[in-house]
Amino acid sequence: MAAVICIAFAVSSSVSSTIPKDSIELLPTEFQTTAKRSSTVNMVAVGDNLIHTAIYQQALNRTGNGSYNFLPVYDDVKDLIGAADIAVINQETMMYSERAAASYPCFNTPVEMAQNLADIGFDVLTIANNHMLDVSSKGLISTLDLINSTDGLLASGAYHNREEYTAIKTITVNDITFAFLSFTEHTNGIPLPEDKDDYIVYLNELDDVKLQVEYAATVADCVVVSMHAGTEYADNYNSVQSEFAQKVADWGADLIIGTHPHTLQAVESLTAADGRQVPVMYSLGNFVSTQNERKRLVGGIANISITKDFSSGEITVGKPQLDIAITHYRAGRSGVKIYRLANYTDALASVHGVSGFSLDFIYEHIRNILGEEYLIEEYRSGFAS
Repeated sequence: MAAVICIAFAVSSSVSSTIPKDSIELLPTEFQTTAKRSSTVNMVAVGDNLIHTAIYQQALNRTGNGSYNFLPVYDDVKDLIGAADIAVINQETMMYSERAAASYPCFNTPVEMAQNLADIGFDVLTIANNHMLDVSSKGLISTLDLINSTDGLLASGAYHNREEYTAIKTITVNDITFAFLSFTEHTNGIPLPEDKDDYIVYLNELDDVKLQVEYAATVADCVVVSMHAGTEYADNYNSVQSEFAQKVADWGADLIIGTHPHTLQAVESLTAADGRQVPVMYSLGNFVSTQNERKRLVGGIANISITKDFSSGEITVGKPQLDIAITHYRAGRSGVKIYRLANYTDALASVHGVSGFSLDFIYEHIRNILGEEYLIEEYRSGFAS
């Protein structure tokens, strides 16, 4: 995996990490620059891990001992996630051990989910989203601590206090240093206690957003910004998303990952103020859920390559290439499981719990939203059908 460093705005310091470092220096330091002209990191990013009742109830039924096992839901995509150098997911639902598992409208997911996501191969869990206060500010901080204490995981998007709020956590993989920042548009009208304002940075707190992004750009090679914003269930992004994305690109973001609408939205390249091309994925949709509209069951698994030229220090972020994740379940929301589109069949679609679900619908939907440019090559032939 990667090494984590926490760098404060005013004072730089290193902290120990639970995320192990996977790189081994094969040459003495003085030879590395000339021997290694460039390095590349392969990143995978997915959308909302939205854990409804059927998902956690099936996880409970698998064990028979009162604990929860979510792993079979992700079996078909586990190898893809595990093969990435860095894998990022929006953990939409908090995980608070002092409350019972719950679903909409105020979610709470069993704490076993954190370890299960680590076992699948995820590294970064973004938790800045509209459900982050569903189980109060205590539940948010408990979730933050759970993630950061789980070997291999790092939480992005919540803070214990102002000191942590004004610090940048970095991950170094293949000699490329990354900073992950996450912001949410709102928290469903649930307010923070007055003395806990520093737990969250909202999209409209632009001074703090700018402070974090600009500073992150000085301590990391690649700044990844997650924005949880937009109109739920909309196929098109709105002005809040596009204006925020342009601002953070201008301030130094190198890659922007969008979540919240629960549907796929467009991928574009923005031109930052300094001329950099910054990919933005306005919404990757749901990674898993048991929502019951066809398009909410089709999500993106974005593959992005980030390359550093060691002679110039320049970072190049490749064009995102999206694999497609299908959430499958049968009548009564039984047998919830994610499939790669490549492994999804007409036979499975014919028994989906949502009527009218089919491969024809899936291809038509991704054709309308993404076109061919941002799809992995494997799926482009499907447009001819």
